[in-house]
Amino acid sequence: MFIIMFFMSLVFAQTAVTEQNVQVYVDLTEVHDPSGKSGTSAPLNILVADVAQSTGMLKHSLQHHSNPNKWNGTINTYDWTNVKHIPNFQTCDYSDAVSCGAVNNHWTLRTIVLVGNKYSTITMKLYDQDGRQLGHGSRTRWGTIRWQPRWKLTKVKEQGAFGTSATREIFEMWPPEMQEIPPLIRPFDIRQATIGAYIVDKSACYLDICK
Repeated sequence: MFIIMFFMSLVFAQTAVTEQNVQVYVDLTEVHDPSGKSGTSAPLNILVADVAQSTGMLKHSLQHHSNPNKWNGTINTYDWTNVKHIPNFQTCDYSDAVSCGAVNNHWTLRTIVLVGNKYSTITMKLYDQDGRQLGHGSRTRWGTIRWQPRWKLTKVKEQGAFGTSATREIFEMWPPEMQEIPPLIRPFDIRQATIGAYIVDKSACYLDICK
């Protein structure tokens, strides 16, 4: 009996998951304009990749699901410039980064921006290596209206009698002109959306203490 229990303890020791190493790939952004066209934005890609490196909220979320025990693991972020350095990287078509997550065993952070005339929205979604959505965050930025005053002051120099001159001012005013300021996604919105995406559900923690 002792020998059986000993071998069973060895099996459980080998299969126990005590450390979680997370690789997060930050995908290129997907931007849709009001006309229906879509593409990506190089400046936005740089901003998103930079903000996504701050993974404190993701670690905090994983720790929350492992309480009262300590979450043990590492979180590394990659983007299109260094994705080939992911451990055991295999060539993959990263136009479908979520599917490549299954090939290269990484999570994927996707960013979708909808640009409108009245408002714009940034949505970020975090997927695991099996394509399951773990978390999401979004921010909406509304455009603003500014009223621009319209007026004109004209100075007219008039020649009076006996060689004298005088200056007369003519002030004209019209109704103010309405100017629409387009809704622009700001770095603050990117940070807030990233934080939302990094608040993951319990299935994101693979450690035995989270089960």
